[in-house]
Amino acid sequence: MKRCIKNYKSLSLLLFIVLILISTFSITIGSVSLKNLDVWKIIINKFFDYNFFNVTWEESSEIIVWTLRAPRIVTAILAGASLSLVGILMQALTKNPLASPYILGISSGASTGAVLVILIFSGSYIFVSIGAFILGTLTAFLVFYFANSNGFSSTKLVLVGAAISAIFSGLTSLIIAITPNERALRSALFWMSGSLAGSTWEYIPFLFISLIVAFILVYPKYDELNILVTGDENAISLGVDVKKIRFLIMITSTFLTGIVVANTGIIGFVGLVIPHITRGIVGGNHKKVIPIAIFLGAIFLVLTDTLTRTLMPSQEIPIGVITSLLGAPFFLSMLRGKSYRFGGE
Repeated sequence: MKRCIKNYKSLSLLLFIVLILISTFSITIGSVSLKNLDVWKIIINKFFDYNFFNVTWEESSEIIVWTLRAPRIVTAILAGASLSLVGILMQALTKNPLASPYILGISSGASTGAVLVILIFSGSYIFVSIGAFILGTLTAFLVFYFANSNGFSSTKLVLVGAAISAIFSGLTSLIIAITPNERALRSALFWMSGSLAGSTWEYIPFLFISLIVAFILVYPKYDELNILVTGDENAISLGVDVKKIRFLIMITSTFLTGIVVANTGIIGFVGLVIPHITRGIVGGNHKKVIPIAIFLGAIFLVLTDTLTRTLMPSQEIPIGVITSLLGAPFFLSMLRGKSYRFGGE
């Protein structure tokens, strides 16, 4: 374990290999079982739009792999990585390992924005993403405004986040209740529970580009993130532009959360659980935490999505339900064990 902690690049490579293996396994299992080799032959042929391999499989297998399962797995990878990155950024910003887009209500706000656009304006993907971003940003502003009034504390932040989350969840339910459009209603309910069932190749580039841009923006700032968690006064004394780094984190986090919510609906606790586990493996240095958490988040969501498809063959369980069932006890254990401050204080 010590070797892994020191050589995070080797650990990143190992996790990348594990991610590929788990993703391949996930594509092969389901109501129709497929061969590992056939899966990769189909993916390579379709990706390059050229038959490098002779077609020895049925056409239905190609549809299952390329149209149904592969985009779903890729979406799970990108969403898991994005939510983990957002969790890290939110925790650095608040200096509180309990912070995440779900706990602080940002996911609920983004979901309200997405549902509002779907039901009232019948918006396209782009407008849904914009709606999710705007309401997610508003939620983040409200949470930090009320949490900082009359003195800031970690407990107050979580309580304010829960209250704001309840408000936006209530607004979303109200909007759904009064809509007369049944088709739009079914679509909106998707955002409430979180699901990867509707994943297509069409929207994956948005997720991928958003994650890459966010990573490029924040990863070079790992030293500033390390200093930021020690306190604003210390950060300012060491030359960190606290206002600038806060603004970068807020914009990046809410934008990435909005994009994920627009694709998957609300998937809770990934941004809480994965960063905490990552710090337990590699320590608190964000140079190591960010890449390792991205891989762990991707692996976690692929495994979780596989469970949603295979636990009950007759029907699919929303992925948000599974992550909540796994994440909520973890959240309570952090509170009970008082491991909710950096360094485990």
